[in-house]
Amino acid sequence: MRIQLFILFLPIFFFCKPADLSNGCDPKSKSYLLGSILRFATSDISPSCLPAFSPLDVDYWGVFGGSATVNSMEIYGNELILGGSFTALGPNVGSSYHLDTNSGKIISNFECPFLKLNDIAKAVVSDGSGGYYIAGNFTYARGFQFQNVVHMLPNCKLDFNFRPNPITPPNIYSMAIFGDKLYIGGVISSWDGNTRNNFVVLNRYSGALDSMVMDVNSAVEKLLVYNQKLYIAGQFATVNGFGRDRIARIDLLTSSLDSWVASSTQNSTIRALAIGSISGAPALIVGGAFTTPRNYAFALDLNGTLLAWNPNFNGIVDAIATSGSKIYVGGSFTTVNGGTARSNFAVVDSNTGTELGLNYGVNGNVHQVIENNGQIYLFGSFTSVLGETRNYAASIDANTNIMREWNPNFFNQFSYPSAAAAFSLDGSRMMIPGSVSTVNYVNRSNIASVYLDSGLPSNWSPSIDNEVSVLHIKRNFLFLGGSFTSISGQSRPRLAAFRLPTYELLSFNPNVNSGVVTNLISDETNFYFGGTFTNVNGSTRNNVAAFSLDSFNLTSWNPNANNQVSALFDLNDSILLGGLFTNAGGSISTYIRAVNKTDGTALNIPTTFPNADVSGFASYNGKIYVGGTFTTVGGFSNQNLASFQKDTGVFETNRFQLNGGAFYNMFVTNDGLMVLHGGFSSINSTTAQGTAFINLNTNQVTPWKVSQTGVTFHQKQYGKYLFIAGNITERGYEPFSGYHRIDLPKL
Repeated sequence: MRIQLFILFLPIFFFCKPADLSNGCDPKSKSYLLGSILRFATSDISPSCLPAFSPLDVDYWGVFGGSATVNSMEIYGNELILGGSFTALGPNVGSSYHLDTNSGKIISNFECPFLKLNDIAKAVVSDGSGGYYIAGNFTYARGFQFQNVVHMLPNCKLDFNFRPNPITPPNIYSMAIFGDKLYIGGVISSWDGNTRNNFVVLNRYSGALDSMVMDVNSAVEKLLVYNQKLYIAGQFATVNGFGRDRIARIDLLTSSLDSWVASSTQNSTIRALAIGSISGAPALIVGGAFTTPRNYAFALDLNGTLLAWNPNFNGIVDAIATSGSKIYVGGSFTTVNGGTARSNFAVVDSNTGTELGLNYGVNGNVHQVIENNGQIYLFGSFTSVLGETRNYAASIDANTNIMREWNPNFFNQFSYPSAAAAFSLDGSRMMIPGSVSTVNYVNRSNIASVYLDSGLPSNWSPSIDNEVSVLHIKRNFLFLGGSFTSISGQSRPRLAAFRLPTYELLSFNPNVNSGVVTNLISDETNFYFGGTFTNVNGSTRNNVAAFSLDSFNLTSWNPNANNQVSALFDLNDSILLGGLFTNAGGSISTYIRAVNKTDGTALNIPTTFPNADVSGFASYNGKIYVGGTFTTVGGFSNQNLASFQKDTGVFETNRFQLNGGAFYNMFVTNDGLMVLHGGFSSINSTTAQGTAFINLNTNQVTPWKVSQTGVTFHQKQYGKYLFIAGNITERGYEPFSGYHRIDLPKL
């Protein structure tokens, strides 16, 4: 966008009369203006006499799989490097997927912002104008409160005039539209304080509850509008007190229960409805979990009479779609016509029910089948169709019977009744409800990088067999530690290094024998690492060690901590250790101790000790800040956060008391802004739920007004921004998987 603006203004700039002054740092000069436009176009925030322009809001791809955790981050050039526990990177879309119907690519967040629904979506219906109604278990869309149903307008904006208020969360299975009404079926007991049993009608423009009442005595799982009638199906036996065995019809012109009664009796749930043509006449095709009147699928004429059509499946039918003389059926069956092998998906003749000889070899359940413009879309738990990889979605051309190239590559499977897709007016886009996850993902094994300007992943993709706990860059080397044992098939137990900018894996193999490397720092001579291990390169090193940056040889430095080292900090002439140890550097050292850089012997820093684990350090203005699970230091109250003078090692009188929960992580900017994360509910007397900003110059505590779900493990500054990483799943009620970016407040 900025590049386009630059191109637009460039001709104007060159054909205008130049200013009299030419000093590039003079705001009146032409070169100043040109330089400023270039910095704007390239989001340049580097130091300069010219103004800095921060990047526009970037949709950074999140991490998925494993524990979906980012433990550590580094910035190199235009890349943000991520280390943690994950198997994939993908866009943070939430639980609805707006896709191109030809390619399967997600419609970009720039072109049409992701809905970012914060919980499962189960149903969708087109609004008839190019927008969609989406329903599910969510409570927020794009960070705004929408209770279970939201309307996305054709221009991709949220419809704030449409505000349903179910109050009691419903379990919505299906929706349909007719006129100015939105019909909803599911497991529902009330809506907006009014009794509504399993069926609700809303005004489609305001979301207000309609006066129409259909008292359905059990779940409504499917809705279908045809010829001014609404067919409803599910588990029920009565509607408004009248006997209706799992299927009923409502007259939409009179808003009343139709006298129509199916001649068949079903012995279990109806899960699928479709209108097709059987023997040249319109018919209602029904699928489900029943075995009477037919095995899992049957057809009724529009008078409700059971037809002879009988494909005879041997398992549950979840979905049905029709195209011409073909009926497409998905479910969890293995045979059709009483014995023809067809796993989970079959194509049968609309007149006879005979399987048409099309075996697509779908290797998992098919829970949804949708037809649009002669294209058939399948969704479910499968990962292969016709021997080709198709993760949970595929498409077939109804005319040629060939599987299309359409391949969205979903990360999570679709369970019944999700994925009831709806389409745009021109058929070029589709909206698909599902679980909170991602689509169009790329595989990445515990380490990856994304571009800072676009948020998209780079091609760098080493295969690391276990979790990466820490990253550290020094001298154009990227060091990493964790619990891994191999990288791209080469042995690298728990510690390794890549050469930058080529990302070539170094032959350096320190062979840390066990446990995990959790922290890494460096000075100009060595790099130091800590964790839980007892041997490095065949030499005894208990929980902390160092390598030379010049030779990559193990140094003789050996503080010999008797338990885990959780944090390291460079004090110029010594290294400060924090962790679970009680002895380090040859001296009693309860959870914290500075040790000499030459031989690792203990120094008298700090002068007193906390009563529990130390897990984090930061510094500002001659003070060292210490975080952990302790409640006292030297016998005096210090709740999870304390500080001591760097030159004397003397702890200060308690300045910040974390109340209600533990310390997780902290970061301090050069000008004294501390960003603090934890399980706390307040700091001193200021209410702060888990995240706060502290001005260390004034000791003022400012709570962060945005909620975050998940623990913060690491933070990395990028200009006026801060990347926050951990096992994060949500920020401000929007899905963010593993990490996110915030604006740093100004002091």
